[in-house]
Amino acid sequence: MEYTRRRKSVAIFLLVFLFGLVLTLVCMGCSVDTSIGLKNSRDDITGHFFKVEKCGVTRPPILYPGSKFIYQDISLSTGQSSRVAMEVIKEKEFEHKQAYWIEVTGRGMNYFNIYDMDLNWIGLFGDGKELESADPCLQIFKWPLAIGDKWKSEYALRDYSDSSHNVQIRTSRVDVNIRTYEEVRVPAGAFKALRIQAGKETFWYAPSVGWVVREQIRPYGEPGSLLELVDYRIAL
Repeated sequence: MEYTRRRKSVAIFLLVFLFGLVLTLVCMGCSVDTSIGLKNSRDDITGHFFKVEKCGVTRPPILYPGSKFIYQDISLSTGQSSRVAMEVIKEKEFEHKQAYWIEVTGRGMNYFNIYDMDLNWIGLFGDGKELESADPCLQIFKWPLAIGDKWKSEYALRDYSDSSHNVQIRTSRVDVNIRTYEEVRVPAGAFKALRIQAGKETFWYAPSVGWVVREQIRPYGEPGSLLELVDYRIAL
């Protein structure tokens, strides 16, 4: 599936979303104390979770440079795992859209996943050049988020990675469904999260974190992989 290939190259997460990446909880127009540092400080702000989660469901969080997520990427076929770091580097225009540039590093990788202001993936940038773009976007988030919501994400994928400089364009469609709101446990802790099904992939988006804390990727005919949040910091 086109979507699975995109997210695998991107997420290894991009939560992702992706991701995904370093994200903040500060939501536009919300009067909430968001002085969150490392995950170990979460207990100090438990009283604010309800307001933060409500904000994180009705509108996308704002991402600030310096926010960082660290994931463990587990192969479901071999059980081997590796670390992947995602950090918000800057907010800069991409394909005539204001966007977040999130650097992905780990396992010898170093590239940018690019997301629009609604946290939907719109491009891939590496080696000093644009590698891929999605028009209008790969829409995993459609705000406000509500259990039972369904939609089809249709987009044109442009692939610029051909060494002959030919642009390959393919049209793709992904069926997205917000299934439930449940607790999910990952190495970073336990989070209340919306479980979102997108094709053969499942995302757990935690409003109190502002990003995907877990992602299960199951390509057709392959065991797939599991991405889980290990640690994070929120920059303000």
